[in-house]
Amino acid sequence: MPATHKVRSEHPKNLASLIRGLYGRVARRLKVDPSYVSRVARGERRSGDVELALEQELRRIMSLVKRRPDRASRTAVRPARRKSKKLAQRK
Repeated sequence: MPATHKVRSEHPKNLASLIRGLYGRVARRLKVDPSYVSRVARGERRSGDVELALEQELRRIMSLVKRRPDRASRTAVRPARRKSKKLAQRK
């Protein structure tokens, strides 16, 4: 093997950080509880909408990993913005 050849890992180290929050992101998009999304993912409940959203989100994550395996976790998944206390009090 030449010295310049790099061995690529099949699963990037940052995959776990990309998947973390998957149920929460899907739940926010569909306006359901994350525990419901989790139950659908485990097969305890059935929901075509949730299953479709989970598939789409997993495809998005995998495309990010394939495109930028070294930097995907830094830019791909951003935490949800929390409402400021002032905005929460207005409602």
